[in-house]
Amino acid sequence: MKRKKGQLNWEAFSDNVEKVLGEDFWNEMHHVIPKRGPAYDFFQTEKQGVLIIELPGLTKDDPLQLVQEGTFLVLKGEITPPYPVPTDELLHNERMKGKFKRVIPIPFHFSSDDIVTSYNDGLLVVTIFKRHDNNEIPVELDHQ
Repeated sequence: MKRKKGQLNWEAFSDNVEKVLGEDFWNEMHHVIPKRGPAYDFFQTEKQGVLIIELPGLTKDDPLQLVQEGTFLVLKGEITPPYPVPTDELLHNERMKGKFKRVIPIPFHFSSDDIVTSYNDGLLVVTIFKRHDNNEIPVELDHQ
């Protein structure tokens, strides 16, 4: 089945909207507009924050990059569809595949050294250990 005339190219649409409205727009609209990036759950305990990110179909040959930008994690990658036909010939096309990018806010400070990841059964688990350093800076006053 060929792409229907007038069918919206969601990837181009997503890129254009991001250029105009910024990346935060997609975090707010994730449940309204078709998936542009993987869904995730996030929880935290006293010692760590844990992201569970859905990436079904990801293989070791698919590119995947996780980058820290301040208190955000940026996940970029591409899931190659395993079909013998091009995706524009699918009779129903709902699963996430192709290139994606997701910017995930983390509500505490961390370093990339504080992160451990694992991937199993289509889920990427990102564990971020919280820093409990004493950030107090001693101040010495001159007594006159």
